[in-house]
Amino acid sequence: MRAHKLASQLMRRHPGLGIPNSYNIPDVPERVHWEEELAKAVGTPGAYDYGPERISWMGHLMTNWIGDDGFLHKLDAKVVRHNPEGDFLTIRGTVTNKYRDGDKHCVECELTARQQDGETSCTAVATAHLPPRRK
Repeated sequence: MRAHKLASQLMRRHPGLGIPNSYNIPDVPERVHWEEELAKAVGTPGAYDYGPERISWMGHLMTNWIGDDGFLHKLDAKVVRHNPEGDFLTIRGTVTNKYRDGDKHCVECELTARQQDGETSCTAVATAHLPPRRK
């Protein structure tokens, strides 16, 4: 979302960009994330979170798990459904592969974010570089 001055300048250059609000004033499309009525009008269950936020939670899970000495090398995430306001997510990960790439100790993980009803909201595959085990 842009600051109001930038949004105003953008909407002047592209008058069809803004979606009229209840006062018939063109406003930003991102309103679906906080405005229940607009979210339902476009066919979603209600106001919902930003997909990139969920993707960042997947990265957060990995960086917490690998610790300060690990490095998150790759994160490939996919948002698969809306996460309406009020839903509760649980994110879990499973190690699916361990290997060495030269001097790097690599771990691949599959991550899944599920809503309180058990439906999958976001999936990811991550690769981390971990320090070698201490003997």
